[in-house]
Amino acid sequence: MLSLGAFARAAPTPAVEFSEGFLIGGDAIDMRRYANGNPLPPGDYAVDVKVNGVYQSSRDIRFRASADPHIATPCLPAELIGTLPLKAALMEAVEAEGAACVDLPAMIEGATVTFDSGALELDIGLPQAALASVARGYVAPAQRDDGITAAFIDYSANHQRGQGRDSSYLGLRTGINIGPWRLRHRASFTSGSQGTHHEVISSHVQRDIAAWNSQLLLGQGNTGGELFESVAFTGVRLASDERMLPDSLRGYAPVVRGIAEGNAVVAIRQNGNLIHESNVAPGPFAIEDLYPTNFGGDLDVTVTEPDGRVQRFTVNFSAVPQALRAGASRFAFTAGAVRDSSGRLDPVRFGEATYVRGLSNRLTVLGGAQLGQDYQAVLAGAAINTAVGAFGADITHSQARLQDRDRVTGNSLRLNYQRYVASTGTNVGLAAYRYSTRGYLSLGDVARARSDGWGYTHRARQRYQLNFSQRVGERSNLYLSGGHVAYWDSTRGQNDVQVGFQSSFRRANYGLSALRYRTGDGRQDTRYAFTLSVPLGRSSNAPRASTQLSQSHRGQQLQAGLSGSVGEQRALSYSLSASQGDDGARSSNAYAAWQGSQLNANLGYSRAGNYRSVTAGASGSVVLHGGGINFGPPVGEGFALVQAPGAQGARVGSGAAIKVAGNGYALLPHISPYRWNSIDLDPSGLPLEVELLRTSQRVAPTAGGIVRVPFEVRRERTLFIDATDALGQPLPFAAVVQTEDGTPAGAVGQGGVIQLRGAQDSGSLIVDPDGKRRCRIDYRMPDAPDAYGLSWSQAVCVPQPLPPVIAPMPTGNRAP
Repeated sequence: MLSLGAFARAAPTPAVEFSEGFLIGGDAIDMRRYANGNPLPPGDYAVDVKVNGVYQSSRDIRFRASADPHIATPCLPAELIGTLPLKAALMEAVEAEGAACVDLPAMIEGATVTFDSGALELDIGLPQAALASVARGYVAPAQRDDGITAAFIDYSANHQRGQGRDSSYLGLRTGINIGPWRLRHRASFTSGSQGTHHEVISSHVQRDIAAWNSQLLLGQGNTGGELFESVAFTGVRLASDERMLPDSLRGYAPVVRGIAEGNAVVAIRQNGNLIHESNVAPGPFAIEDLYPTNFGGDLDVTVTEPDGRVQRFTVNFSAVPQALRAGASRFAFTAGAVRDSSGRLDPVRFGEATYVRGLSNRLTVLGGAQLGQDYQAVLAGAAINTAVGAFGADITHSQARLQDRDRVTGNSLRLNYQRYVASTGTNVGLAAYRYSTRGYLSLGDVARARSDGWGYTHRARQRYQLNFSQRVGERSNLYLSGGHVAYWDSTRGQNDVQVGFQSSFRRANYGLSALRYRTGDGRQDTRYAFTLSVPLGRSSNAPRASTQLSQSHRGQQLQAGLSGSVGEQRALSYSLSASQGDDGARSSNAYAAWQGSQLNANLGYSRAGNYRSVTAGASGSVVLHGGGINFGPPVGEGFALVQAPGAQGARVGSGAAIKVAGNGYALLPHISPYRWNSIDLDPSGLPLEVELLRTSQRVAPTAGGIVRVPFEVRRERTLFIDATDALGQPLPFAAVVQTEDGTPAGAVGQGGVIQLRGAQDSGSLIVDPDGKRRCRIDYRMPDAPDAYGLSWSQAVCVPQPLPPVIAPMPTGNRAP
């Protein structure tokens, strides 16, 4: 690793010296060039730029010759400096300098520029005092990749045959990307005894609005459902997309404020784990970029002063879904008509607007309005964080006129609560309650009533749900979840309750559960069950045997099964099971699934009494782009095309299923939007003459982006030359090797062996071109490689005189 740029102003360090007596012929070559590691000769190099150890971008950097002929130093262009998180005053100073190459350590005290020639990484170190306030994990819009112009089809097909009847399903999700615009269409086809049916699920065009951290959608979509009930619509929607924010600003987390007397260290722990630590200057401080957690849990803050004094305090932390950080906001605006392909809803035209704002650590306010044909609704509420948990409450008032009826009005009240107690491992996941008066109508209720007068009935009067879990010891967990719904104009309610206990003993897992549910004929029933799962071996691919004993109104039922996976990458998974009940009824099932590089497939068989059923399915994707057509597994919202021409067969990442295809592309089906994704290419298994100049790339796509990730591949032959000098002795170890035109070709390895990449059919090399052992090698590629696939040649290095030194022309005045 080379420390560049600041070495002239750093404290002097002892020079590295080699004991040349340990090198064969070492006294005849200049070893000073190795005193600084593995220096690069001047030129342009593709490097990864890091800022304080965190990846920022990949770019070409020019390395220029310096005063030390053995070290080339990087030229930092002003354009690169402009992307650094510097304070405004420092950025203005850099712009005023106007230099082609910015000497960053000279301009900023404490700045360093370090280059790792082995990993090709340029790390720019910036002191805390020079940094602007930037949230952790933030990817600037200029660094986001909209992707390429491409089209894809994502499909899922299933077929079932049972008792002589066949049914089939085909689901399609298609898309076209053009710059920042994404056109999406979803449809399904079903075929059975009732004939063939085609249904359009949705069609829309969408793009980012980066300035507002939002998404614009035109066409068919769904409202968010955070405040009002979600409805499908045809129209336009502009809504905040929290994914555009860095992880440290998403969700809810409190702002930690305090006062430091000196240059203090602030450590924040949650549930006993250190989740944040930073240095702060004397005076008031505010830490606003904590990463959110699932359940909350109070924050324990420790401020350690330079003299060792410590102050501690606690910040309450619980969150309900509506809660936002202090100063954060979220909005949504929708205009269109209610959409329903089944024809049960009237296409009511409406507009909806919602807004949520975090005012402080403890208070978030929210509000919204819906305006439609003969319908109005307004909502107001708040979320409050307290020492005993987080509460959320809102009330919605609606007014509606249904055809020839009088205007009806009503209110709907919603309450929810969440609390996590770390000391006891208790989590009240989301206790929610909603009560609606008889006159309250949602937009969906109005759309149903306008289409069918009977749709005005069977509306929910009250509903509540509860999720509770309790840690028991180190390996056990007790849980309870349930819900209740009661309706207006109906005495029949709906209750669903599940309680259970899960634990493990050594490598075996077991559990007890009770489930209260409604059967298909409308009756309530309770099922009790005991489950046990044990691995049959100690390897990671060992199958697991499982059994379940259950009791319900149908009697007792015993089920036994075996499941596992096969292969190094567990591409093939299987499951076998059989069951028997009190009434003697027996059933058996077999299922297998395959995850391949070009598609996923599954096959199943079931038997119950005289009934037989066979199912088969396949899912995958087809992508059309400028480089050709690629097939792959099902893709997510966005995906990547890894371009590595000449590296066919190379694996992408650690999975063996994704490999570079014959057209030089590989389809990576899932990437995270607005985040740096590291994409690695594994060269193992490639021919020796194929070299990947880089094996890792970073990309930060926008939502729905199809990004191309190019890897430069060099295909050239490698020749191993076993060379000696004219006396038959090995050549000096580490001596420089060049081609005749002066192009660097490496160095002499152990035993006088030279590894020459890019070897021609024949050619010449110069060894130790500027030293006393200067000599010349003439080589020729062998007709065929050896048994190990390596090409070897033997050669004698013939001594060569040093080139003459040309004296500079005098510049003084000539006599006339």
